[in-house]
Amino acid sequence: MRVRRTAGFFMVVMLLLAGDVVPAAAHDPVFLSKEHTSPEVGPLLPDGTISFAMYGRLTSPSATQGFQAGMKDGDALNLSLLIPAVLPETSFEVRSLPKVQVVRPDGTEFSLTPTVREIFHEPYTNTRYLRLGDHQEVARQGYYSFSVSGARPGRYVVSIGILERFGTEIIRYTRPLIVGRATQPIYQWFEEPVIADHATGSEAPDVDEERAEVSQPRQLASEIETAGTPNVGNEQQLDADAEPCDCGRPRRSLVVALSVGALIVALAILKLRERRRSRITNDAPS
Repeated sequence: MRVRRTAGFFMVVMLLLAGDVVPAAAHDPVFLSKEHTSPEVGPLLPDGTISFAMYGRLTSPSATQGFQAGMKDGDALNLSLLIPAVLPETSFEVRSLPKVQVVRPDGTEFSLTPTVREIFHEPYTNTRYLRLGDHQEVARQGYYSFSVSGARPGRYVVSIGILERFGTEIIRYTRPLIVGRATQPIYQWFEEPVIADHATGSEAPDVDEERAEVSQPRQLASEIETAGTPNVGNEQQLDADAEPCDCGRPRRSLVVALSVGALIVALAILKLRERRRSRITNDAPS
């Protein structure tokens, strides 16, 4: 009986350890369109604590996109700004990277701007991003408004929330019809660079620069071009051959293997103790 109880205990510990290494970065994807030009007309997330990834495309320096999220007093507001780890976004200078302007329910504001440039690997889709900045704070009751802008046309991702619940309701948004793999829209977003919209009154780019960007081959999300990528502040220079980031958590296979090994050793020790006790009992004089 004691062996079974101990075995059960170690199984629970093993499952907890295995669960602890599951990446907490699985976000429900939302794709912003050209019509989502401001928070008031963009998607409305009723619960901002649920994890969403807002995939956007800025087609000109004057373009903006936005969305809103509802929060309750005491909720944790978790916000991150990323770009795909592919060209041309990886070649953007700091001043050309996107930023997020956030308006709280009470009217106060803050900006999420690029402060770092860290590689982030999303294991479910096997895609890579550059994390530009994070922001956490205790939320207030009401709706938060998020507006994204940038000095150059390009793609970006704004992630919000940490609770993994897929398929939840989104107001002012229709989920795309997916034919085939569920990750297909994300792959398509990666493989199609932004085509600059010159009809919005923005400054036309240099002809040589435009030709250079068009001539660059499309890259898969697993490829990272670091040549010519500027540093932001005192960040680390990325290595194209670096291992994907596991966000500081140990790998699941290693933890599970160690847990199984600990369980086997513990069971063997308990089995030996039970045998010794049985021998002592049998050898004791009646």
